[in-house]
Amino acid sequence: TGLPGVPGWPARLARLALAVGLRLLELGVALEAHGQNLLVVLSPSGEPLRLVYRDLADIRVSPARLARNGIRVPDLPARIVTDDERALRRKLFGSLVAGALAGTVGSGPGLRAALEPAVRELPRTGELAALCGGPVPAKALTLMRLSPGGAGDRWTELPNPLEVARF
Repeated sequence: TGLPGVPGWPARLARLALAVGLRLLELGVALEAHGQNLLVVLSPSGEPLRLVYRDLADIRVSPARLARNGIRVPDLPARIVTDDERALRRKLFGSLVAGALAGTVGSGPGLRAALEPAVRELPRTGELAALCGGPVPAKALTLMRLSPGGAGDRWTELPNPLEVARF
């Protein structure tokens, strides 16, 4: 699968998106990188060149991670600020892997085919290990919409197409 005339496009998109998303997460910023927020800039031949992120309203920012990386913590709304690793990882992994990438390349075999070569090329970090080592979080959008009394994200977990692979 992919764009006509651009073999391996899904893996290149996955590598670009994961490299950016995981690096920002390590620094202390978890993007909500779903398909409406993450725009891909393509070369004239159809290669993914860079990403444009369009909405900062639902990101999560970790003051502890920022401080560890020598970055001053900006004045942010309280709902954006968290040092909860699970919340940070859910925000990125759920939106990027279960959202944008799965929506672009398909779930199951298509997602695995895009992720495997991308993951092999990425630096080995704790965040990459977390991504590869357990279920993939996914927003339970129907539950969120049918739960008017509860604000915030609701999550479920999906089988991880990378969990059985050893990277």
